[in-house]
Amino acid sequence: MRLRQTLLVYLVPLMLLPALLFGVLAIKFSQSFYWQQANLKASSFLQQQQLAIHTELMQLSIQLQDLTSSGQLMDYLAAERAEPQLLLEQWQRRLQPFAAQQASIKLVRLNGATELVWPIISDTLPSARFQQRHLARLQGMIQEELLFFATEADASEPRLFIARKVYNPSAANSDTRQLWGYLVLSLEPEAVRKILQQSLTPGSISLIISPAATIAFSDRLPLIGSTFAPSHFRTIQQSIQQQDMVPGTLLGQPMLLKGAELPGGFQLLLGINQQELMAATRFQPWVIGALLVAIMLLLPFSIYGLLIRHVFTPIRKLTQAKTAVGRGDLSTLLPVSKQDELGDMFAAFNVMVRQLRVYRERERAYKQQLEDKVLKRTQDLARANDDLAAANQELIVARETAEQASRLKSVFLANMSHEIRTPLTAIIGFSEQSVQTENPEQIKDYQLRVLKSSQHLLNLINDILDLSKIEADKLELQQQPYCCLEIIDDVYQLSLTQAKAKGLDCELQLRFPLPKQIVGDEVRFRQVLLNLVSNAIKFTEQGRVEYELMAQQLKISVKDTGIGIAPAELSRLFQPFVQADATVTRHFGGTGLGLCISKKLIQQMGGDIRVDSVKGVGSNFEVILDCTGMSIELVQSYQAPQPQQPAALVNEQCPLHILVAEDNPDNQLLLGILLQQVNASYVMAVNGHEAVEKALSEDFDLIFMDMQMPTMGGEEATGLIRHAGINTPIIAVTANVMSEDIERYKASGCQDVLSKPIDQQQFLKLVQSYRPDQPQSDHREFERRLAEDPVVQALKNNFRERLPDLVQQLVQSSAAERWQQLAFDAHSLKGSAGSMGFQQLTELAAELELQAQQQSAQACQQLVTRMEQIVLEELTDV
Repeated sequence: MRLRQTLLVYLVPLMLLPALLFGVLAIKFSQSFYWQQANLKASSFLQQQQLAIHTELMQLSIQLQDLTSSGQLMDYLAAERAEPQLLLEQWQRRLQPFAAQQASIKLVRLNGATELVWPIISDTLPSARFQQRHLARLQGMIQEELLFFATEADASEPRLFIARKVYNPSAANSDTRQLWGYLVLSLEPEAVRKILQQSLTPGSISLIISPAATIAFSDRLPLIGSTFAPSHFRTIQQSIQQQDMVPGTLLGQPMLLKGAELPGGFQLLLGINQQELMAATRFQPWVIGALLVAIMLLLPFSIYGLLIRHVFTPIRKLTQAKTAVGRGDLSTLLPVSKQDELGDMFAAFNVMVRQLRVYRERERAYKQQLEDKVLKRTQDLARANDDLAAANQELIVARETAEQASRLKSVFLANMSHEIRTPLTAIIGFSEQSVQTENPEQIKDYQLRVLKSSQHLLNLINDILDLSKIEADKLELQQQPYCCLEIIDDVYQLSLTQAKAKGLDCELQLRFPLPKQIVGDEVRFRQVLLNLVSNAIKFTEQGRVEYELMAQQLKISVKDTGIGIAPAELSRLFQPFVQADATVTRHFGGTGLGLCISKKLIQQMGGDIRVDSVKGVGSNFEVILDCTGMSIELVQSYQAPQPQQPAALVNEQCPLHILVAEDNPDNQLLLGILLQQVNASYVMAVNGHEAVEKALSEDFDLIFMDMQMPTMGGEEATGLIRHAGINTPIIAVTANVMSEDIERYKASGCQDVLSKPIDQQQFLKLVQSYRPDQPQSDHREFERRLAEDPVVQALKNNFRERLPDLVQQLVQSSAAERWQQLAFDAHSLKGSAGSMGFQQLTELAAELELQAQQQSAQACQQLVTRMEQIVLEELTDV
């Protein structure tokens, strides 16, 4: 079967059945739509009639209510045989608008006697009784007002009656009201009749139905009084409750009924003939359905004709041309007459035919190209193999470099172990000897050696911390002017003493003009020079050490005639943990950190360190600082300042009153002794809360604040003191002296930091800095007097005796995994142990504090065990 016949076979049933279905649905939907429109139209008409009748009745009800509660009526009823003239005049004024409806009003007693009537029929007051059938309705009233339609005795058309109860005014003050009678308003319902005469369709009718299922009023008089059957009345009731019209029978004819509520229990009923209501839209749904079916049937056949003309005919041509090409006729070409998809298909077919024409000629060329590509890919594969081999070689080199770094790290750890154990050996040994001997001179010599070894160990730890800060890019340099010539002269004087002790010559050569002051970090500049000079003296057994200072970019040369450095070793000289060779480490000692730290510091200052050395001849280290951008003053000479005579250590009267906040008893006692040595008055606080209370209650010149205390820490206490408006200088006393810690303490309100273990020189410098009226004290004399102070010695002995209890607390906290308490106890021991000369315990306590913060149970247990062993050895030696 051809494509066009196949399409027609499928197209007809697929389009005809949906078209018929859509037509039926359109008819149903249209009928439903027009029925809803008719319902809305009838409901709107009924609501208009309901609103008009309700408005008319409410106006009459309001008038009657005003007349019932008027003062004239109450006065008339209160006075017996009073003149009714005022009351009748009021009724006349009120009923004047209803004169056209022949309105009348009557005042009726309970027994039916008519008391007053308007309009007046005779000169005498009426004495006739109210109609008995109407009186029965009045006497059966439950509500205050009654509405009904009824006929008069001498009338054929019904009138509208509205009655309202009237109460005796003489019983107004009593708890119960006494009914006097009724006020009845009657009129012809002409307005209601006009409303009911309005019709929606020619056959529609509007009725007012009473609660007794009778027709109370209609514009057709014969229908008034007719009674509905119970079934018909229930249908009327349903039409009120439902939204749509209800089919039913009215006046013997089938109609659509719709009801609405009226005052007085009456109902407004609208009856409409369905054919009249839907007459205008009866045939519209069928017309719409027929049009939809016609359109849906015409559309597919139109599409079919277009497909035959514009698709199937060109496809037939393409099929014929394909058959010809399949037989080998490559001369067949299709005319491209349209710029659409079929035109693109014809053009592609023509391109395909042209490609087939040249296929045989290009086949040989393609074969040659394929061979060339295979050769090229083979060469690329060979180069890839070479690159892979080179990459493997690089991996081997990288592995060897990593192994070498691991070996260097192991060597460094061995050197560090040696460097740390060396001063520790001296500290432990001389401490034992000082305990065993009773010779004061020997004890003093031993204590000086312990102090020297402790300072050496502290310098070693500071070097490691400096290197870690530099590598982490957290070392901040101070930028302030300082006298570089004075620092160089100080270093020279210090190195001169060291050189003479080894029998070496030490010379300082200044090539003027030189800058008097430069801008930078004075402490780090001094540290670099001391390191270079110390190395020069350490590695020179005999000969001399020279300084040479030149103004070109402030170049400082340190020359020595020492062991020198081989060229192969110069490339790794400034690497961390590296020395020239292992023999240097064994013979001269050291950690290999000094030159690395010095070079990094100078580079951070914007300069560099260069070195020239010959093995066995000597070395020349050059420090170069770039002074461009600095406002410097060049001088032609330099005279070293004369050393000042040390002032007396203790002043008779010290103006400082100091608050010390420290929770550790050992540190409290140590700080108290140090303050007593300078004759300063002090007050001690054991936690931050107590420190805040004392700072608020007393005036202090200086506050030493421990940063980690129970109840309230030092940072929080400092913040509260500053918040209270107290500007007393506060010194942070802490073992955490990293740059971020110092910045945090200063941000909380501290002016300076005193590190633990407490350095007596730093302590004296801090105290003197806040005594501007006093001269500087000699820190060496200060240290000597502290060392000889029996209170300090007793403090150290007391701390040594309490060490087992302190370590036992650490053991219990570690076993119970109370990490916060363990970290706090370790921090407290870290500061006090260092101040008392137990440097190894200080280091272990610092590591224990870090591991407790990380909640590492195994590491904490190992550290506590090592601390127990050290304490046991210390007590055994004593």
